[in-house]
Amino acid sequence: MKKTNWYRGLSLADDKFISEAAPQNKISSKRKKIFISFAAACASFVFVICSLWLFVPFKTSPPDVSKFEGSEYYDIIQKLNVLTFEKPRYKNNAEKLFDNVDSYSLFSFTKGDALNSTQIQDSANSESYKEITDNQVEGIVEADRIKRSDKYIYYLDNETLRIFSIDKEKTLEIGQYNIYEGDKSNNLYFHQWEFYLSEDCKTVTVITQYYKKNFNNRFVNLISLDVSDPKNIVKKEEFSITGRYMSSRMSNGNILLLTEFVINKNELDFNDESTFLPLINNGNGYQSISPSEIISPEVLNDARYTVALKLDEKTLTPKGVASYLSYSEDVYVSETHIFLTHVFADKKKNEDNTFTRNSMTEISCLTYGGDSFEIAGNVTVRGYVKDQWSMDEYEGILRVFTTTNATTLNETYFENTVSTSKLQTATGESNASLYCINLSNFQIVASVCDFAPPREEIQSVRFDKESAYVCTSIELSDPVFFFDLSDLNNIKYKDTGTIEGFSTSLINLGDGYLLGIGIGERWNIFKVEVYEETQNGVRSICSYELNNTEYSTEYKSYYIDRQNKLIGLGVVSDGESKYILLHFDQYELSELINVSLCGETENMRGVFIDGYMYMFGNNDFNVEKVFE
Repeated sequence: MKKTNWYRGLSLADDKFISEAAPQNKISSKRKKIFISFAAACASFVFVICSLWLFVPFKTSPPDVSKFEGSEYYDIIQKLNVLTFEKPRYKNNAEKLFDNVDSYSLFSFTKGDALNSTQIQDSANSESYKEITDNQVEGIVEADRIKRSDKYIYYLDNETLRIFSIDKEKTLEIGQYNIYEGDKSNNLYFHQWEFYLSEDCKTVTVITQYYKKNFNNRFVNLISLDVSDPKNIVKKEEFSITGRYMSSRMSNGNILLLTEFVINKNELDFNDESTFLPLINNGNGYQSISPSEIISPEVLNDARYTVALKLDEKTLTPKGVASYLSYSEDVYVSETHIFLTHVFADKKKNEDNTFTRNSMTEISCLTYGGDSFEIAGNVTVRGYVKDQWSMDEYEGILRVFTTTNATTLNETYFENTVSTSKLQTATGESNASLYCINLSNFQIVASVCDFAPPREEIQSVRFDKESAYVCTSIELSDPVFFFDLSDLNNIKYKDTGTIEGFSTSLINLGDGYLLGIGIGERWNIFKVEVYEETQNGVRSICSYELNNTEYSTEYKSYYIDRQNKLIGLGVVSDGESKYILLHFDQYELSELINVSLCGETENMRGVFIDGYMYMFGNNDFNVEKVFE
């Protein structure tokens, strides 16, 4: 038998002789060369592709949006295009790959946390409106979960409006209306519900917000209900806007609605206005706000709007719209103005090549007394504003307390063959400052800078005409500062002493008394304290404490009765949900009521009427006799 593979044993044989000795191998050799050539070509192609993928530089400038030049929103598109563009961290994929290889161990990894997605009135028998909410500005009504007339108590138990008779121990729920009775599969509702009761007690206007899954957006909804017959409540008007509910006010038959619209950078599409503009629907379908209604500051640092709307209370028809780009959510409403805040960082280079970054706040002012909004002016102050209570308008002067924060940055560069990185080490201290702004020209006419001890932050503020009280703290120490603002050319202030804990709310209780609600000497101690105004400031008179207790920091959840010196609120004490009522008799705080009540503390409400305390929670209410 002929052996064709005998030459394979000759390891040193010449290829030419081998191929001649085995003719059929010539074909295999040619195929091999073709395969090698093809493989080399493929390898070259893959190498070129990999080189392109690895070393082609990432784009470091925003996309070209010139094709939208004809759009009426082109100016806003240009600004948002720059604001939302995120400059790549690496120069190319090679740098990104090598940095990641360098950052992780070959045999270990860290697993991140999973995201969680989830009134009877007729011609013979009329009602009279009675205000319950402790509004910041007298006559400017704030929405709440509870309102009342002289006949009924209206309580918004999340999505259910409940109407109760005022009948002491015989009090009953006489009517209810479920705001959303339909299919909820496409909507996710947030339990941030508030409402208004009209002066004639015929109409309830509910404000709520929800997330619509098929639109992938939040909506703020206003729903008008006819409550003239509590047993037969009827829906009337409806208004909605894309975004998140911030706050609202009622004034002279108008609802001032304040919302926030956040631009999702991952879904931003300038071909689709709904991705970068708030949309309004007053019954005629959703329409984008007009470019003339958009106000843009010089410094943009956030892809969001604060939207102010003026709506007719009866028809929910918009009378005016002003949309502030890059503004945040701290809003204060006075008798004639709306003040909106925009926080940004001011970074400056120092002589020693370090950088100092200061928190700054631009305050913009709108006049709302006419048929539409008018821009009054703006001013910039150092620091950031904690909440609406930190701002106050008095006799043409806006007084603002801010927490100032200066941070020094040392920037060190590290270079290697792959990348250049920058390490920042920050050192800084916070403090508190006061600014007084003349609203005729928006100039700062007086200020007191850094009046607190180093590292203090503002916890609560209360203005009382020509005076103000400020609570600052680091952790559990509570300096309370008294300010005499009667003469802006000579502002006097003093630290009235340090008290254990701190107050998250300072409240004028009337008759020269100041009330503090907050934390005691430990974080799990709830404390209510009464201070007396003296010539030198304030001094503590008495306090009430509960151990192992959580409480609401939502101011509107507190019932404040200055005439009877009553303080009511919900707490969770030792794991049990309760409602408590305290009484101050000018000497001590005494507990009048401590009863179980279902619900979250920020949603509980109470009202004192003719010797009885009416308390409301989640599908729960309680009536207790307090005084004869």
